[in-house]
Amino acid sequence: MARDIFHQVVREALEADGWLITHDPLILKLGGLRLEIDLAAEQVLAAERGSEHIAVEVKSFLSKSKLSDFYQAKGQYDVYLIGLQEDRPSRKLFLAVDTDIYTSFFQKPLIQKIVADYSISLLVFDANSKRIVQWIAR
Repeated sequence: MARDIFHQVVREALEADGWLITHDPLILKLGGLRLEIDLAAEQVLAAERGSEHIAVEVKSFLSKSKLSDFYQAKGQYDVYLIGLQEDRPSRKLFLAVDTDIYTSFFQKPLIQKIVADYSISLLVFDANSKRIVQWIAR
């Protein structure tokens, strides 16, 4: 499967934030399908809290139609979320988007409503600095 243009940037941003990349990609085999989520990582928290496990789908939104990119991203997110609930329920799914698309397209009222109503968790990263800017967990 082709990797998103920002795949390596997000990987480096996660590592800089203290995450250990455990799968690249994370492969799920469910219901006769093979799903490939871009990245999976874990971070050891304080001893009493254990560790946190995430899966990250990276999307660039570089086509002429940001709305079409969003349709595709949301569709993948929905399928991966169901797959994770079946196979790895402890892992939280995030959609990774660059700050430019987050501060423009994702601020449109309809997109904000969809993201909130469908509980889409976002990882916002800065492609230039290769750093995570914001976690929006739902």
